[in-house]
Amino acid sequence: MTLRAVIAAALLAAAPAGAGPLDGKRYMIELSSSQYGSGYGEYLVPPLADALAKTGLRAAREPPVDIIANVVTGSDVGRWVGAGGTREWLYTVTVTVGLSPEAYVIPPDGTPAFGVRARLVTPNPDREDELACLIRLAALTAVANWRPTGMLGTDGSACRRR
Repeated sequence: MTLRAVIAAALLAAAPAGAGPLDGKRYMIELSSSQYGSGYGEYLVPPLADALAKTGLRAAREPPVDIIANVVTGSDVGRWVGAGGTREWLYTVTVTVGLSPEAYVIPPDGTPAFGVRARLVTPNPDREDELACLIRLAALTAVANWRPTGMLGTDGSACRRR
């Protein structure tokens, strides 16, 4: 076994069970100017902050930080699904939670260095409870599956109000 392998094994053994690459890292949440200016951030930040508080990340009020978290939402115009008595107008709502290094400049469209997009098909695209659930789901999935770059998807159907 090489010295590098011995050191890697020792570090792995010394890490707390369940410890991830982001444990102990400092983060801040970044909103776009339109999210902040419109007041939409009041709906986005609480579930994102709550989800991130449940991870090994530590909130910071000012730089320097290790990670910038952001959230981008979207919804389509809807479509008819089904036939006859089961026909229903449904929308596809998406929430992307991003985790980017502080040095990464998040572009105006909000695309993070790494993110998770949660997707939900729902009859009402304006449900605050579904939005909050999707944000928490995407955030927890992003932290659990973090990597330097990329985009993952996750099914948000568990967030649909029945």
